[in-house]
Amino acid sequence: MKKTIAIVGGGPAALFLAAYLDENQYTITIYEKNAAVGRKFLVAGQGGFNLTHSEATEIMLTRYTPTSFLKKALENFSNNDLRNFLNSLAIPTYVGTSKRVFPVKGIKPIDVLNALLNLLQQKNVTIKTNFNWKGFAADNKLVFETASKEQKVDADITIFALGGASWKVTGSDGLWLGHFEKRNYMSTFSRIQLCF
Repeated sequence: MKKTIAIVGGGPAALFLAAYLDENQYTITIYEKNAAVGRKFLVAGQGGFNLTHSEATEIMLTRYTPTSFLKKALENFSNNDLRNFLNSLAIPTYVGTSKRVFPVKGIKPIDVLNALLNLLQQKNVTIKTNFNWKGFAADNKLVFETASKEQKVDADITIFALGGASWKVTGSDGLWLGHFEKRNYMSTFSRIQLCF
């Protein structure tokens, strides 16, 4: 029997994660508070839409504090792996003069987002929008506010892909920290703050 995975948040991290999870082992649902997923993709495109940097992994690791925080992740999925993955979705990339990596000319942020969403559809990933995460119920189920009513969700595995507080207009307001503080979970999640 498949395990259920709830991904809270519908930004780039959530979409890329869902794209890599094995749909034969998991039933995957993304819960997004906005009316559509991937809003940060579209805002990021206004500033040039660089997807990653071309520098070597050992140099890229020094850009994070602490440097060990993303070490395993970047060693297992490098910037070159990302470029290969995007290429498999018919999103070829190039390295610019700044050594940043961009989609080739003519490919817009919406094209990259749609390529990801098409893949998720093929993998039978369910996307639920207008699901605003309000915290935890007494039984540790997730509580969502929807247009019609409050809903509780219980999953075998819950993954929080909630972003930082960088772009309020896209939903990245950082207010989710309060939900963990209320349950005294911040000791578990204290390192998360360091990557924003």
